[in-house]
Amino acid sequence: MGMMDFAKTVDYDVLSLIQATSPLTQPDHFEGAFAKFQESEADSLVTVVRSHRFLWREDDDGLAVASNYDPLARPLRQNWDGELFENGAFYFTRKALLEEKQNRLGGKMVAYEMPEYTLVELDSHHDWHILEGLITRYGYYPKTELSSQLSQPNAEVNVIAEIGINHNGDMDLCKQLIMTAKLSGCKYAKIQKRTPAICVPEQQKSKMRMTPWGEMTYIAYKERMEFDMTQVKELCEFAEGLGITFFASVWDIPSCDDMAQVNDIAKIPSALITDIELCRYARKKFKTLIISTGMSSEEEVEECVAACRPDVIMHTNSTYPCPVDIINMNYMNHIKQKYAYADVGYSGHEDGLITTFAAVAMGATWIERHITLDRTMWGSDQKASVEPAELFKMVSGIKEIEKCKKYPAGPRRLFDEEIDKRNSLRPAVPAN
Repeated sequence: MGMMDFAKTVDYDVLSLIQATSPLTQPDHFEGAFAKFQESEADSLVTVVRSHRFLWREDDDGLAVASNYDPLARPLRQNWDGELFENGAFYFTRKALLEEKQNRLGGKMVAYEMPEYTLVELDSHHDWHILEGLITRYGYYPKTELSSQLSQPNAEVNVIAEIGINHNGDMDLCKQLIMTAKLSGCKYAKIQKRTPAICVPEQQKSKMRMTPWGEMTYIAYKERMEFDMTQVKELCEFAEGLGITFFASVWDIPSCDDMAQVNDIAKIPSALITDIELCRYARKKFKTLIISTGMSSEEEVEECVAACRPDVIMHTNSTYPCPVDIINMNYMNHIKQKYAYADVGYSGHEDGLITTFAAVAMGATWIERHITLDRTMWGSDQKASVEPAELFKMVSGIKEIEKCKKYPAGPRRLFDEEIDKRNSLRPAVPAN
């Protein structure tokens, strides 16, 4: 039965054609594509991937001709947007268009961009070998309703001490915070890396701001708060000497280039997950990519995940400090079920530690909290940060939760430690 014959047998508004030989297509791809299709009021949608391949063809004389670039001015791949290739994963077509054109594409067409690895199709035995590795890394493994609410036993919790901008541009203060993070048991210490000339809106640059260093323009204040790469490398070496990983949230493409010189992990902050160009660029630069979902709609999260396929997705509410009644911690379960391939984390901005402990109990394997030496210090993030005593208590509590969750779900275990109490308290049952 052909497409047109099938279409006559069912009642529909939108027909979706799905390619069976595209095994890396996942539920969030359909959701993101359909949201774009509906929002744009398009007649048809084609799925594509962005590739940075230089294409050639042969002319009638058998000579090589570049198809999509000038060989005399070959662009750098990182500075080139690349080309969109149809990957055939799936299509959306409205009924009216299909009946008129008898074709899956036509009218007002839009493209939905999928990750580059989805370009691989299962057309030959050779493709099997490629896809085996890709499916292991990117494959979709649906979870049952029960398993989506249970964390894996013995899952190590990675704790990030978010220094952010609480260092106030002071190297010694930043080193004290890195040392505090290490001594408390955190695995990571993190700052924020920006290029103020890019990140600060034009209308804000010349505005005056009172700071501990006197009154200055907002752009001068932001530049005063930034570490240059010589300082960043010194901080990385300091952290490495302590045995803790130092990295950054990257706010722009130059900052990606800078931080990629010193490590292979980075985070896209909540404020920037709608910068799809930045998300894609960071994905190419870093082995481990983390995103936070604060201040974002579900559609914005979907678009970001589809663009950069982060390794860690952190639930957060970007209110500083955040009231506990709007944290919506159950969103973590939604993330776990929807993006089963990724690690799930929690980045908190609330007072206290109870919600952080709850996140770990619910299955978060990454935890991030802002840290400070003193919440009364100058700075916009200080009041939503934890002080050293709290940080030590938090990491200790997380380790205790890890211990009490080390056994997988299953029939009840009777531990040796219970036997003495069982023998002393449980009445003997008479033999028949």
